[in-house]
Amino acid sequence: MNILLDIGLLLIAGYTTGWLVSKIGIPKIVGYILVGIAFGPSAFNIIEVTTVKLTKPLMEFCLTFIAFQIGGVLKWSKIKKHKKEIVAITLLASILPFILIATGILVFGVLFPSLLPFGFMGNLSLALLLGVLASPTAPAATIAVIHQYKSKGKVTNTILGVVALEDGLGIILFSLTLGILSMINGTQEFAGEGLLHSIYAISIAIILGVFMGFLIHLSGLFKLNKDDHWIIIISSLLILCLGISKLIEVDVLMAGMTMGIFVVNKSGYQQKIFKITELYMEEFVFLLFFLLSSLHLDISAIPKAASLISLFVVLRIVGKYLGANWGARIAKADASIRKHTAGGLLPQAGIVIGLVLSIHQHEGFKEISEILLTTIMGATIIHELIGPIAAKHSLTKAGEIESIDDT
Repeated sequence: MNILLDIGLLLIAGYTTGWLVSKIGIPKIVGYILVGIAFGPSAFNIIEVTTVKLTKPLMEFCLTFIAFQIGGVLKWSKIKKHKKEIVAITLLASILPFILIATGILVFGVLFPSLLPFGFMGNLSLALLLGVLASPTAPAATIAVIHQYKSKGKVTNTILGVVALEDGLGIILFSLTLGILSMINGTQEFAGEGLLHSIYAISIAIILGVFMGFLIHLSGLFKLNKDDHWIIIISSLLILCLGISKLIEVDVLMAGMTMGIFVVNKSGYQQKIFKITELYMEEFVFLLFFLLSSLHLDISAIPKAASLISLFVVLRIVGKYLGANWGARIAKADASIRKHTAGGLLPQAGIVIGLVLSIHQHEGFKEISEILLTTIMGATIIHELIGPIAAKHSLTKAGEIESIDDT
C-alpha cells in the first residue's frame, strides 16, 4: 500500500476527467465523482479499503472548508431580501419529500411484502426514516457548481440560503423521528438521549463557530498583508474548528458554516478572506473532497435494492420540486425562484450517510438497518451525479450563469 502514489494518481485522473467533461458542458465535479467511484473498492479497487479509511481526516477538513464557504455567501444584507422565500421553501422542500417517501414506502410494502418483509412496524420505521433522510441537501455539489459558473442572482442566493437551513432542519427532523420511533418501540431512554444530543450538537456548534470566526477576525488586526499568511491562518483555524467539534461531539457542518456566517457579516476583512479562499484554496479542496467522498460510494448497492432506490429518488425529486415551487408561491416569490430553485436542492451525500450509519449502532433498528443503508448509498450515487447537472440547468434557465469558462 502506497497512499501517496494512490492519492497522486487519483488527483491527476480526477482533474483531467473533470477538465474533459467540462468541455462538453457537464459540471467538472461529475467527472471527479466518476473517477472516485472507478478508483474505489466497489469498482476497479485501484485504491483499497484500508487506504480509503486513512483519507477520512482529509475529507472531513474539506467538508469543514466547504461549510465555511457556504456560510461566507450568507451575507445578511443579501439574504434578508429573500428571507420569506428561503424559510417557506426550506420547510416545504423538507417536509413534502418526507411525506411522499414515507407514504410511498408504506404502500410499496403492502404491494410487495416479499421485498419488505419487516411487518407493519418494521416497514413504518423504514418509511419514516427514509422519509426524513430525504430532507437534507449536500451543500458541496451545489456550491461547487455555483462557483464554477460564477452564478449570481436571486435564485442563487435563495438556493444557498435553503441549502444552509436544510441541513440543520434535517438533523432536527431525524432526531424527532428517531425519538418517536424509539418511544413506540419502548426504548425511551435512547429517544431522550437522541433529541438532547441533537440540541446540544447544534447549539454548541453555533457557539464554537462564532468563536472561531471571531479568531479569524482578530487575525486581521495583525495587518496580514500577504495572501500566504491568510491561507495559513484560515487553514489552521478550520482544522482547529474541526478538531474541537469532534472532541466535544458537535455538528461539524454547523460549526464551519457559522464560522463563515460570522466572518462575512461581522468582520471588516471578509472580502479579503473569501477572495483568498476562492482564488487559492477552493478548486483544490473541491477536487479532493469529491474524489475522496466518491471512493466510499458502493455501486454494488444499487442492484440489491433497485426498486426501493428508484422509488426514493423519484419521490424525493418530485417532493423537492413541488415543495420549492409551493413554498415560493406561499412567499409570493418571483417566477424565476418558483421555477428554478429546486434544481439546486437535489445533491445528497455526507450528512445523510452519517445519519444512517448512526442507526447501525442501535439494536432496536437492526432489522431494517441494512436495507436502509443500501437504499441511501444507492440513492446518493444517483443524486450526486444528476444533482450538479440539474443545478447548472436551473441556474442557466434563471439567467444567473455569468461565465461558461470551465478551464
